[in-house]
Amino acid sequence: MKSKRYVIVDSKRFFLFMTFLITIIALVMFSIMSMTGAYSMASVEDFEEYWIKQGDTLWEIADRYAPEGYDTRKFIYDIKEHNEMETSMIFQGEKLLIPIVAVVD
Repeated sequence: MKSKRYVIVDSKRFFLFMTFLITIIALVMFSIMSMTGAYSMASVEDFEEYWIKQGDTLWEIADRYAPEGYDTRKFIYDIKEHNEMETSMIFQGEKLLIPIVAVVD
C-alpha cells in the first residue's frame, strides 16, 4: 500500500495558515492557564485580631468576617493558612488573625 504524500503548493499560504493555527492554539492555552476562578478577585489587605470566645466555631467566625459572596470554605482555608493551623480546632482564649479580604469587581 502506497502512502500519500502531501505537496505544499503555495508556501506563503501554508506559512500563513500555520502561523494562524499556532497563534490560536497559543491563545487558547494562555486563556486556560490564566483562568484562576472566583478567588483570584480577592486580595488580603490587612488582618484583624479576634479572640476566641466559648462556643465559637471556625465556620461561624469565617461566615461573620467573609465578604459578601465569598465562599466560607475558602475563607476558613485563608484563616487557617494565615494562622498556620493544621486542623480546624479552636479553643477559648486563643487569638486568630482574620484576613481582611478586598474583593475586586
